[in-house]
Amino acid sequence: MAALAYLLLPISGGIAYFAADSPRVRLHGLQAALLGALWPAALYAGTRVSPGVTQAVFVVMGVIWIVVTASAAVGKDLWLPGLGRLLDRVGDPPGR
Repeated sequence: MAALAYLLLPISGGIAYFAADSPRVRLHGLQAALLGALWPAALYAGTRVSPGVTQAVFVVMGVIWIVVTASAAVGKDLWLPGLGRLLDRVGDPPGR
């Protein structure tokens, strides 16, 4: 179920975050939403440098997307660097 959060970034991530009962799915939903916001921002920043950088950013982000989707599908929790602790703090708010 967590892999579905990465299906249509960042929309599916937001849906998974707000609709899921499982803390694992909520964390993957939040990471998918962040990845969905980061990808276009990185592409935009790449266009300011050169077309080659834009293409490299697209490929790298695409590989990251495939890896986190596949890892969630097989039950492994792969978190983006620097986001693991942040996601733990905000992913499962008290009272949920």
